[in-house]
Amino acid sequence: MDKKHFLLYYLMPITVYLILVGLAYAVSPPPVDQKMGVYDTLFSNIAENNCRGCHALGVPGAHHNLVPTGEYGCTNCHPVLPDGSGITLIRDCIQCHDTTFNGIAIRRPHHETQAALDGHCKTCHGSLVDNYDDGHTIPTYAPSIMTPDTKFKVINQTSGRKWGGCESCHEENSTASPPIAFNNKTHHRLGNLSGFRNQDVSKCSMCHDTHNGVYGSDSIRYCERCHGTASLHNIQWDFSNTSQLPGYGHLGPNDCQGCHAWYVAGSLGPGFDLIVPTIVSLSTNKVFEGSATVLTIYGDDLVTTIDNVTRSSVVVVSDGTNNVTITPTNITSSEIIVSIPALTRGLYSIYALKDGNTESNKKPLVSVPKVIIGSARKVNSTNVLITGSGFGTYDPAYDNWTNVTIKRGSTTRSSQIISWSDTSINVLSSSARTGDTATINSVYGTNASTVTN
Repeated sequence: MDKKHFLLYYLMPITVYLILVGLAYAVSPPPVDQKMGVYDTLFSNIAENNCRGCHALGVPGAHHNLVPTGEYGCTNCHPVLPDGSGITLIRDCIQCHDTTFNGIAIRRPHHETQAALDGHCKTCHGSLVDNYDDGHTIPTYAPSIMTPDTKFKVINQTSGRKWGGCESCHEENSTASPPIAFNNKTHHRLGNLSGFRNQDVSKCSMCHDTHNGVYGSDSIRYCERCHGTASLHNIQWDFSNTSQLPGYGHLGPNDCQGCHAWYVAGSLGPGFDLIVPTIVSLSTNKVFEGSATVLTIYGDDLVTTIDNVTRSSVVVVSDGTNNVTITPTNITSSEIIVSIPALTRGLYSIYALKDGNTESNKKPLVSVPKVIIGSARKVNSTNVLITGSGFGTYDPAYDNWTNVTIKRGSTTRSSQIISWSDTSINVLSSSARTGDTATINSVYGTNASTVTN
């Protein structure tokens, strides 16, 4: 070996070690925000309130939008009780998803979607990860002494902090609510993506090359298929508050050694200029079809200024095929105010796009119709015709919940639905009079109008 390579491979690491070892014992165990769009836990630990962290307003509308597609009918989700006295009304996501409800096997959300099964992780997690097939760089050389381990290489027996791998930042925490699981558990419990759910062992090769692998079954090289060097190096979940604290993300002080050290160490990591924005919540998950909506997005690192260079975010709304890019009305590191343009009825995702190429995690957004009554007219002595839009669908089994009432003060007129479409409702009501109030109660909301001739 020549002198140059001798210095590079032997003397330099020893020199770095001697400089840094004195700092090691001042570093506390590193907490990190183990939430990549979805809390880092097992599905079995999830409760309804955890789901509502992302799926707040708009959940009924999102489900009701499935009915016009023919994928589901009203009775699929709301079976009528055997005695006809009411319907089954469940508001707990866990009671339906990942189980069989009313004879229908309803899959788990998230990792059962086609995007997840295709390894397109960025669809939900943004630039915190890489897509399995996007061609990102994965080192081909054999793991060296500085290559991160999938667990850790050494532990400080005094502080308990681990060095040299993923567990230097990501560890189990059974006291959290819900509890945080070890990486192997969270990755093994990804439903059909991991093969555990359908007993498809071929899925294991996505993360493990078990027989003829070049590096061994648990090598970091296989993790890099979804966690490449680029995405690992741009994670810092709360730069504005943690840029000078150890252990927060992959780019703060000591974080380089957290992954790359093979000894108890500490160092100040360079280059935290591409910080991934994170969306924590939206002021609402529901907008009305055809109407612009002012929305507030709450999060972290939505805009950052480092070394006098400001990197800001725009907002992207996507239906899965088409993207609409919107410039915020106002933006700070933790908040975006943006005017969402009029959307057609359907399901969307919304995310922040920073500096043109760094994506945040995605949040669900649903566009539902507003119930609008154009007119409510007596067309003859027995019928009232109501026209407008956003009436949704009607099933006689649910007449106690979706219906039309016609009243004059405290007096309720007789009424019977003859026909119901999204834009027109024909009501049989021989007792209806001009000046009465006709009220539509639809799956999307309620509205009322005065009956005219």
